Amino acid sequence: MKVRAWLILFFFIGLIFYLSSIPGLQVLPVLRYIHSLLENILSKFDMSLVRFSNWLGNSLPFDISDLRPFKVAGRDFIEYTSDNPRIVEFILRKIAHVVMFFFITLAFFLLASHYVKKVRSAILLAFLGGTIIAILDEYRQSFVPTRVASLTDVFINLVGVTLAIFFIWFALFITKGVRMKEYYKKISTEEIQQELPQSAPSLDEQQTKIYDKSFKEKLSNNGKQ
Repeated sequence: MKVRAWLILFFFIGLIFYLSSIPGLQVLPVLRYIHSLLENILSKFDMSLVRFSNWLGNSLPFDISDLRPFKVAGRDFIEYTSDNPRIVEFILRKIAHVVMFFFITLAFFLLASHYVKKVRSAILLAFLGGTIIAILDEYRQSFVPTRVASLTDVFINLVGVTLAIFFIWFALFITKGVRMKEYYKKISTEEIQQELPQSAPSLDEQQTKIYDKSFKEKLSNNGKQ
């Protein structure tokens, strides 16, 4: 588990530093490429998608026309994206920052939980780890052409770190009962094992003695006959 935790952490840190080292990286061209790739893949299943869409539309417990406002909103968003690509690019980049540092902080907590016993200590280490990477990431961008280090981006990265900390606290809160049950179950098992005499024979030894006793009894009975 420790090796897996290290690998997950290195993956996310390596990914964020790799993306930060790309000069002039933009999100919209990447999304357009993914869209075209998916479009080419899904075009091979046109009839299947049509059948599935018809089945889904007939199975929904409401009239499909009720979703018309969402369709209009989606169309308006696409038109706004076409007319204002810089604003949309800015928003998507900041969302990407938040998401990446959210997962980096979770990876730090997963790793720290293997080395410290107290949950609060693991959470503190996760927060410090995410904060340090957020600062180092922006510092690294100052050496990349067309990229700049921004204090604003550091705070945006810390939004992702903070959201991850709140998520961890919430997850620990709702699973407290289950974790306490497992903890006391483990403690009870350890206490029972400690109370058992150290010289108590194992199950295999007990079975061997039973077999030996029954075998000797058979031999004695055959001798008497």
